Amino acid sequence: MLVEFRVKNFILIDRLELEFGRGLNVLTGETGAGKSMIIGALEVLLGARATSDLIRRGQDRAIIEAVFEPDNMGEVNNFLKESGFEIEPSYLIISREINRNGRNRNRINGQLATAGMVKKLGGFLIDIHGQHEHQSLLDRKLHIDILDGFIDQKGIELKRNINKLYNKIKDIDTRLKDMKIDDAEKAREIDLLEFQINEIEEAGLKKNEIEELYNEYRVLNNMEEIFTKTGTIYNELSGDEYNTGLLDRLGNYMKDLESLEKFDNDLKNILESFRDVFYQLEDVTFRIRDYHENLEFNQNRLDTIEERIDLINHLQRKYGETVEEILDYKDRMKNKLDTLKKQDKLIEKLKHEKEELKQKYYKISRELSKIRKKQANNIQKKIESELSDLAMKDAIFKVSFEECEPRKNGIDDIEFLIATNPGSELKPLSRIASGGELSRIMLALKTIMADIDQVYTLVFDEVDSGVGGKTAQMMAEKLARISKNRQVLCITHLPQIASMADNHYFITKEVIDNNTFTRVLQLDYEGRRKELARMLGGVETTETTIKHADEMLNMARQKKDKLSG
Repeated sequence: MLVEFRVKNFILIDRLELEFGRGLNVLTGETGAGKSMIIGALEVLLGARATSDLIRRGQDRAIIEAVFEPDNMGEVNNFLKESGFEIEPSYLIISREINRNGRNRNRINGQLATAGMVKKLGGFLIDIHGQHEHQSLLDRKLHIDILDGFIDQKGIELKRNINKLYNKIKDIDTRLKDMKIDDAEKAREIDLLEFQINEIEEAGLKKNEIEELYNEYRVLNNMEEIFTKTGTIYNELSGDEYNTGLLDRLGNYMKDLESLEKFDNDLKNILESFRDVFYQLEDVTFRIRDYHENLEFNQNRLDTIEERIDLINHLQRKYGETVEEILDYKDRMKNKLDTLKKQDKLIEKLKHEKEELKQKYYKISRELSKIRKKQANNIQKKIESELSDLAMKDAIFKVSFEECEPRKNGIDDIEFLIATNPGSELKPLSRIASGGELSRIMLALKTIMADIDQVYTLVFDEVDSGVGGKTAQMMAEKLARISKNRQVLCITHLPQIASMADNHYFITKEVIDNNTFTRVLQLDYEGRRKELARMLGGVETTETTIKHADEMLNMARQKKDKLSG
């Protein structure tokens, strides 16, 4: 439910703060006062195109904000969670800032959002119907969804199964398309794959091989330096026939410490550490000796390693940055080659599988069509009854069915058709010329949809266009009936509708210092009497129009009491 609506610097509105309640909220005022401007601001907030000419003259930006208490909070919270927005337990705030520099900002619960996100979220919250913009009813693509709102649980389950089958069929189509290749191209691809696989397999690659090769290459390439320096180090440590080595000298030092430890216990600890160092160095000396003696330069091995590294680098440039990636590439190409060689059999298998799925799809789709057609008959009768109440007793409403190519929701191409006069041709709703007829058809649809529509707040902008007299009274009662279970916002010129309001707002325009301002006042009972009298009498308000206004308010209260009962 829309509970608060704030607008700042939007066209003629300098500052506006409205609080809406449940039931029927009516907005009235003289022509040009700015009633539709308020609905326009609401449309812009919920994703309609916003340009800088909507900003009030002399201002840099316009701000629109709405606070909702969603009745379908579950769907709203799911959307917010999936989109990464903060979730408030009992309210939702949407705002939009329009700047002259073109940098418009949308926010959901204070977080920046795209216009698309706001538009999608708005679909859960509010349904706006202008005189020529019945978005959810005049869009042919949505007619099937409107009809499916009436089907039973069996029909809903059939729709789920149809959607699953459709997705499987589309998946097979995609796979068949990917495999569509002529024989010559297929032979060329097989040759290429076999060459690539053989090239990799003949190389006999091993994981971590390149690192081991580079290590061995560095050793062989620097053999002279390694051999010379390790020999020198070994001689320095072990000594030779001419010089005493470091290891022998350290052994003598150890003997000296052994002879001294009896004089001081501290020397005993030092001796232990010295022994550890000596034995570790002795072990290192033997290891250097063994390493040095085993060194052997092999030019042939160096050449072989260089060739091997060049081969691996060549394969890496073609098939992957590492040996592991090259091997993975080979495995993928083997699978692709296997698929190509078995492609004819696989294509036949997929075609057979697709045919079986299509048979199931059509069988279930026709079951769903029967359910839809049964509900369509009920809807047709109900809408014609509603239209009869709205002075269109000769109108014929029909739900048109045509079989179409498979879709995710079945094989039914559905469109709502109407004939408004006896003998006239059934035509799509979008081709109805009369604004009054459009208004009544739309209201009839909304009346029977009120119990199934998940959107709680409905906005009607001049739904009464071209309507008067008894029809106006019936329209008022239908709006009141819808507002029993929905919040309705309605801009109207009809006193019959205004008299049924639960909350009545008066919009006026005033000029101060050559600046025009739109003002909104929520009317009390006395204010409603005067406004109804104005609507009944035009410019002049007389005792007669006041008396007539009182009668209308009393009748409206009685009718609303009956609806509540």
